[in-house]
Amino acid sequence: MFTTAIPRDLRKACMCKGFGSSLIGPALQWYTNFPNNSICSFAQLIDTFIEQFTSSRKPERDSQHLNTIRQGNRESLREYITRFNKERVSISNLNTETDINAFRNGLHYGSDLCKELTKFPCKNFEDVLAKA
Repeated sequence: MFTTAIPRDLRKACMCKGFGSSLIGPALQWYTNFPNNSICSFAQLIDTFIEQFTSSRKPERDSQHLNTIRQGNRESLREYITRFNKERVSISNLNTETDINAFRNGLHYGSDLCKELTKFPCKNFEDVLAKA
């Protein structure tokens, strides 16, 4: 394979040219609809891209979101665990105690598992799943 160094004064232009090859779907469509010579620099391209697509990003959830998850009236324990796990893995820096408390509080009130977790607290979420 043949490689060559890109001169310093052409690096930004090369980054602009290569930017489109990293896009798919609506982002690629947006990029291809630019009129010729409408972008003057790579910095302007990045700023324009961020302005266009920042609102498309899903907001990050924090551990307090787990307190809103409740087991549905007709939802099985397995379905609740699956739904709860799907949400908990999307949260970074999750506190174990908050995690366990939110899970327990979301269970049907008075259920056997809820009583068990209240009487005998767990040290980690794997222990909670083992009791389930």
